Amino acid sequence: MTQAGMSEAGAVAERLRRQRRSQREILLEVLRIAAQYETWVTLAELADKTRFPPTSISAQLRHLRKEKYGGWKVERRRRGWETERLVWEYRLGI
Repeated sequence: MTQAGMSEAGAVAERLRRQRRSQREILLEVLRIAAQYETWVTLAELADKTRFPPTSISAQLRHLRKEKYGGWKVERRRRGWETERLVWEYRLGI
């Protein structure tokens, strides 16, 4: 790969790192607001609020639990009134 190609690849990688960090920050803010109201939220609800795909949100929730990203306590439980399908809901631990 040429020097220019390596620089461009590095720039793309950095842009993706910033985007993931931004997603975590936005997701964390939505979860903080939900926690203030003692509200549990599903991946679909988080996707609706943030415009990020549920798979990306799921990955970011795992990251938030890691020490290097704050070691947040992200709780998960089955949504009780959903009887037809399995739906998980999340909140920041209090």
